[in-house]
Amino acid sequence: MNLSEEQKEYTAQEFRGLNHKGEIIRSKEFESCTFLKCSFRESLFQYCAFRDCTFRASDLSLVRFEGCTFVNCQFGSCELIGINWTQAAWPKTWLREPVHFVECALNHSTFIGMSLRGVAINRCVARNVDFEECDMTKADCRFTDFAESRFLHTNLTQADFTGARNYAIAANANTLKKTKFSLPEAMSLLYSLDIILTEY
Repeated sequence: MNLSEEQKEYTAQEFRGLNHKGEIIRSKEFESCTFLKCSFRESLFQYCAFRDCTFRASDLSLVRFEGCTFVNCQFGSCELIGINWTQAAWPKTWLREPVHFVECALNHSTFIGMSLRGVAINRCVARNVDFEECDMTKADCRFTDFAESRFLHTNLTQADFTGARNYAIAANANTLKKTKFSLPEAMSLLYSLDIILTEY
């Protein structure tokens, strides 16, 4: 099944193996839909709405989501590289119903200034991702690789980084309250402090 130009609303449909690479998809609403092994690489979504949708093993790298909304959506084993998520229109909805990324590639993306409360970025590769000034309260960041990612003035209250690795989080430049970290990776938090460590 392809996305027809005329149809604007899709409910409880499964899209398997779609190839809409480099296309423009405008003003469509998807509710309780599943996208399996689809390719939307370098496509432009404009003013589309996704509610209770699931993306599995799909390629959405370099996609633009201009004015799109996401509510209670899940991305599993997807390629989501090079996306500017700030172009989407979801900060308010994300406060209520988080979006979940599980075992996804999120490299070279930006979430600057967004509300990511309760978001799951679990078992992902999130290298060179910008989380500056995000609210990541209660975020699930377990077992994710955050190499070269940027955390600055980021609220990480009650966020869970258990098993996460390669993160560089300055304790004095971010909000850390009851944030969970695991050893030995948590030792990197000390590097940003004006202290001297010695071996006893």
